[in-house]
Amino acid sequence: MKFTKPIILFIFCLLMAACTGEKEKKDANQVISFDPMQVEGLDPSLESYKMIYMSEGEKAAAYVSLPKKTGAYNLNLVLHGGFPTPKDMSHVPDMLGLNFNENMILYSSSPGLIGLVPLYRGYGESGGTVPGLNGATLDTSHAIDALTAYLEKNEKRKSTGKVFVYGTSLGGGVALKLATIRDDIADVVAVSPYVGLDIVYPWLLDNRDKDIGFLEMFQEAYGDYDEDSEQTKKESINVEEIDVPVLILQGDADRHIDWHPVKSFYEGLKKENENTTFELIPDGDHGLMNKQQELNAVTSTWFNEQF
Repeated sequence: MKFTKPIILFIFCLLMAACTGEKEKKDANQVISFDPMQVEGLDPSLESYKMIYMSEGEKAAAYVSLPKKTGAYNLNLVLHGGFPTPKDMSHVPDMLGLNFNENMILYSSSPGLIGLVPLYRGYGESGGTVPGLNGATLDTSHAIDALTAYLEKNEKRKSTGKVFVYGTSLGGGVALKLATIRDDIADVVAVSPYVGLDIVYPWLLDNRDKDIGFLEMFQEAYGDYDEDSEQTKKESINVEEIDVPVLILQGDADRHIDWHPVKSFYEGLKKENENTTFELIPDGDHGLMNKQQELNAVTSTWFNEQF
């Protein structure tokens, strides 16, 4: 069969596109390194590791704890806060008193569970630049896939396929958005969550006295608010896609994320998902750092009721 030059070129482009797609799919699950590390205070029944994995073409870091015994374990995912918009910043070392280092694994490590704390691109040892809500969600999803694939191939300690998610601030928004794109999420606990551009941006426009600098950040990154833009949809959380148990905790003295837009988000989610709970903690600050006993009590009670 004789092919003309344009047809040959077209076939070549199709083959290249197919190969590129396969490479991107492979990269999404690729673990570059999985090295043991020592973390003071880690439960003696666990071992800790630093995982370097690929996310959206960049090398990203995540901290992992694994039970020493062979078996299948649920995954406990803990998500940190950060900037709600993309920033031309890389290797951000800390934020609001949280250092983006190996000690973060202590927040997710628990006997009988696999612990995972991914660092979004632009934070700590992760490459690339700060991506905002959607990008941080993609980084987290890639981390789950990378760890699951690595354990399946290399370890006798494996994931059951159930992921329990706990996120604070931006991490709370990532936790909620993650539940809209993955089927393995078992529950979401979101503390002082950033609830997406479509809720927070217009609320700030109407409540400028509550703004502490977010409006300028949004305007710089996205321009004037446009509820119909693809950017707004990408940086928001579709409540219609969340069907797992959700607990949202918020302090009424939080200056970083006001409780009113969080309550509005909850009300929208509750209409779609009956198994949604909202707790407003009096005098609670951002992340409920000053209300740890109340936070732990509410979370434990809710979790026991669910499972």
